[in-house]
Amino acid sequence: MVACASCVGPGGFETATEMPKAPRRPDGVVLEPAPALPVASDRAAANGIVALREPLADKDVEDVVRAYIRGFEREDVEALTQLLAQEASPLGRAGTRNQLIDLWRTKIKNFEYQKLAGVEVARVAQIERFTYEALGASGAPPRPTEMRPGDLYVRVPIATPRVGSDQLFGDILVLLLRREDGRLKIAGQADENSP
Repeated sequence: MVACASCVGPGGFETATEMPKAPRRPDGVVLEPAPALPVASDRAAANGIVALREPLADKDVEDVVRAYIRGFEREDVEALTQLLAQEASPLGRAGTRNQLIDLWRTKIKNFEYQKLAGVEVARVAQIERFTYEALGASGAPPRPTEMRPGDLYVRVPIATPRVGSDQLFGDILVLLLRREDGRLKIAGQADENSP
């Protein structure tokens, strides 16, 4: 005698028309934790697993320089403050973020920076960039004590440092740039004058 499973009648197997209407809940699902990645860095030895940061584009650096100059032209201390990293300070001398802001506030109070509107102030095409590793080498500036690996040391020639007898900027604007909160921020600032 041959038995057929599809021939089972009432009281046998459930058919598709008798399935419950509630949403189906799958059996347990195995979840794997996200892989542990190393902290991203600018450089790493070519062994094991490494995570590299995207290199800083020239445009990123130029945008910070332009925003800095624009902040002075508009005499906008708040805009300048937003460009600062949390641990920013004047370069080459002991100081704090607030002291750097006070220095900028004093400059804006004492000089008429709005006279620079429409004038080429920074020679953006001539910006010099130095990594942490490059500073201190032959022909490069010394590394500031405030600099950390991953920071960028930038020297910007200033085309218009003076208006009349007022010196508004040094001949060279020096910025220490640091990635913070996904953006490039100013971690230190100084002015240099030609001898």
